Amino acid sequence: TCILERTLFHSTNTYRVPNVKATAYSCRTNITPFTAFRGFGGPQAMFVMEAALERAAGVMNRPVHELQRLNLLSDGDIFPYGMKAEDCRAERCWDHTDESFGFAKLRRSVNEHNASHAATKRGMAVMPICFGISFTNTALNQARSLVHVYHDGSINVSTGAVEMGQGVNRKIRKIVAHTLGVNERRVRLDTSNTSRVANTSPTAASTGSDLNGAAARIACLQILERLRRVAAERLDDANVDDVTIADDTVQLRGSATLLGWEELVQAAYWSRTDLSAHGHYATPFLDFDKESETGNPFAYHVYGTAVTEVTLDCLRGTTTIDAVRIVHDGGRSIDLLTDRGQVEGALAQGLGWMLLEELVWNDAGRLINDTASKYKVPDIGFMPDQLDIRFLEDADNPKAVLNSKAVGEPPFMYGIGVYFALRDALKAARPDRDPDHTTPLTPEHTLMWLAGPDTNATEETTE
Repeated sequence: TCILERTLFHSTNTYRVPNVKATAYSCRTNITPFTAFRGFGGPQAMFVMEAALERAAGVMNRPVHELQRLNLLSDGDIFPYGMKAEDCRAERCWDHTDESFGFAKLRRSVNEHNASHAATKRGMAVMPICFGISFTNTALNQARSLVHVYHDGSINVSTGAVEMGQGVNRKIRKIVAHTLGVNERRVRLDTSNTSRVANTSPTAASTGSDLNGAAARIACLQILERLRRVAAERLDDANVDDVTIADDTVQLRGSATLLGWEELVQAAYWSRTDLSAHGHYATPFLDFDKESETGNPFAYHVYGTAVTEVTLDCLRGTTTIDAVRIVHDGGRSIDLLTDRGQVEGALAQGLGWMLLEELVWNDAGRLINDTASKYKVPDIGFMPDQLDIRFLEDADNPKAVLNSKAVGEPPFMYGIGVYFALRDALKAARPDRDPDHTTPLTPEHTLMWLAGPDTNATEETTE
């Protein structure tokens, strides 16, 4: 039910839809149940919305990207669940993508190729996203931390975050170093352990850095305040408000002093100052009434736009992803390299979801393609020839730690664009047919569709 709940939350994607009635059903099947993966129901909802827009554009004989742009959210618009869009960057991301890469220019290039090539057809699609950040189970939006500063100047941090390769430890390390004003090499992250940090929430819903990073910062601020008092005493009883720490050095009114980090910590230890702190963070302003299905279930939203180009081999049914160009709303990035890697990885998974990863069962509900030789996943060769990722500038987010934004799940939805880009190419190859919305569009499905009968043809009659 939690997955379906998020599906409903994202049923309109990044569009302003004043009148919405979305219904979801949980169904019992004869196949193995699955857990959620990167998006937790959101990708399925966004796919449905994009399919509806594409169909509407076809009926109105208008380019689908025109409908997308006309209906993007802006500040003050209301989501179907009653939350107001604030600091909405849907239009900024779209316009920056268009200005940077030129949708009209790309469309002309696609049309020119299709007019002069019979064996290959190109397609393009624009995919805007809007993804809410927070656990939809409000109680889970809390985290704790335990920070120790040792008298040699080293720092040990424990949180409830689980590092699984996504870079959460690196971000927390940078948050701690930035808050205490020291070099990042001094900070060590412990593995998650409930004997040190109890009652942890899952590292999920793209909240790992938001929650645990904020909790670590709260603990560090407590220690920092104690250290500033010690420093003020060492600096001839200077005003505490004039004391800061930066670059491993105590500063007085913005100017470096001779008092370094290690000397300060030693002085604090010998003066019996507590160099440990516990931090607790609970995401503020979350309020959602499940009975009326209205309120503020999310701390904020992440926005972005991707434009995808593909080339279809009409003889073999294979697809080459030529380019994916993205403008992503990442707030003020804590670690740009980590965020870029998360966008790239999420995109790869989204592309595979749309074009490769097909599960096939027999009539008894038994999985047929149950080996690595039968189930295809994206690899480096499957990725686009051109991948351009740009982060929105001047996009501070005061609703998360150090003005950042979550990055784990939202970029997954950019992969949906490859599906509609391929459909665009299919329509150029067979304008007499209207593709259904079957996923994934594997080479087998693509080839069968290309070779299928003319669905618009009328049967001949004899008298």
